[in-house]
Amino acid sequence: MGALLGWTFVLFLLLSQLSALQSFLPLTIQQLTLPFFDTTIFDTTTSSPDDRLPIINLLLFLEGICFIEVGRIAIGQLKGNLVLGVILHLIRMSCLLIVLPAGLTSPSDTKVMISTLVLYSWALTEVGRYPMYLFPLSAMARYVRLVLPIVTFPVGAFAEAVGAYWHLKQLLLVGADDATRSSFHWVQVGLLIMVVGINSLLGPTMAYPALLKKGLPVLLGKKDKSKSTRKKKD
Repeated sequence: MGALLGWTFVLFLLLSQLSALQSFLPLTIQQLTLPFFDTTIFDTTTSSPDDRLPIINLLLFLEGICFIEVGRIAIGQLKGNLVLGVILHLIRMSCLLIVLPAGLTSPSDTKVMISTLVLYSWALTEVGRYPMYLFPLSAMARYVRLVLPIVTFPVGAFAEAVGAYWHLKQLLLVGADDATRSSFHWVQVGLLIMVVGINSLLGPTMAYPALLKKGLPVLLGKKDKSKSTRKKKD
């Protein structure tokens, strides 16, 4: 329940930044939500690499909960695809620690938009995912859980790949002649290559077809033939 509330709050924070909605929000709400995205606190001449927007710190906390859930899958306490869970959250952590801090504070509106799309895709996916675990018998919760990723997954995967590619290009170009690059630099390069590669190659060919296989029958209102066959035999 705590994770659902956390991701719902993230989605609320994102929606509160829409100019079309800000005029309808009370001043108190605006004062509460604005600091999460306040880029004016960053001075490129004095900020350290450890400085992060509050929204990033909140998301890191929520991702910590997700990693606990992956651990529970590993020991058999929860059902789920362990390999997919590890890869998914490793990609998210790479984006949170490398891509999004730069993207959300970038002077480029395009980079801010791509980073914001990533956040929307994550928040919508998680808000749609948790109700099925809380209410396993709810047909509506199952419908949302299986159908929503059909939209959020490709949008999020594309935005993650684009953001990772931009940052990877910057890492490789800046100081290209510097032979004393730290090992951390190459760790970042490796993680970003992983994000671009998985999202560009494995996402469209393996992960998304699997989502469609589960979600399309539900979206189109088709019944599970195997279940109906078992009921008839019983």
